[in-house]
Amino acid sequence: MIVNMNQLRAFYTAAKLNSISKAAQELMVTPPAITMQIKQLEETVGIRLLVRDGNSIRLTDTGLNIFKRAERIFQEIHDMEGFLEDVSTGRSGELRIGCPEVPLKHLMPVITKFKNTYPGIKVILDQGSNADMVRSIIDYRNELAVIRCRPGTGKIKTKVIWRDEVVLVASPNSVHIPGSEISVMQLAHIPLILRREGSAVREVVFEYLKRFKVTPQIAMESASITLLKEFVRQDNGVGFLERDAVEEDIKDNTIKSVKILEGSPIIEFGIGYRNRRDLSPPAWAFLRLLDKSDNILSVLK
Repeated sequence: MIVNMNQLRAFYTAAKLNSISKAAQELMVTPPAITMQIKQLEETVGIRLLVRDGNSIRLTDTGLNIFKRAERIFQEIHDMEGFLEDVSTGRSGELRIGCPEVPLKHLMPVITKFKNTYPGIKVILDQGSNADMVRSIIDYRNELAVIRCRPGTGKIKTKVIWRDEVVLVASPNSVHIPGSEISVMQLAHIPLILRREGSAVREVVFEYLKRFKVTPQIAMESASITLLKEFVRQDNGVGFLERDAVEEDIKDNTIKSVKILEGSPIIEFGIGYRNRRDLSPPAWAFLRLLDKSDNILSVLK
């Protein structure tokens, strides 16, 4: 048997309000329409559900059992309507964001502000290399991800949100670079410690060296920034890292920054996504908040 929801709602509302006329007023129909809907429901089940008792109505035993079940059904529907409204307005739901290790320091204040603004939205943070983050968008693992902005990213759209200098770093007492400056051409003869394949910084460094026709001597590679900096401190070679990643180390004099006479490479980071029309309300809300966070999205000059 297929239940007609209009008939069930008319019956439930009349029973709840104990009045045909009040039910008609709440459902914005006429009292005869309510009476007809209830009669059709009774004909469908073949049992009397309610009887008039003066100006009020009285439920039969079967009518009372149906009313209790209908009450649970319409409460579930009410909860679902509220849930769908919250999702559509960004008050609840889930947001998956990917971000590599170093750019996370820029993104965390925005995530904190987002959580304060939309406490009902669960934020799931994914981490990995730049290549991992690009794949996570293509594979629908993350809706948004911080990735390197560059031409030829195919289906992924990007919005530039900040730039960072990629600095050459060495041990303070380095035998490879005793001074504080160097020509990029000299890097062809100095052991280089680099991030592993898939890193945005690695891509930027290779593109930068290629411009000057410098073939690097790669001595060591590591996916760990902490390990890479330790290799540099032990003077196993020199390395390239985002300034954000080594600023504290330079201040503490555990690593020194080496000026490249031809200028340092610059890396651009942005928020990547597949297509705006496919974004969920939480993702839209995050992008809107990002647009307003001018202090977070300051661009390195």
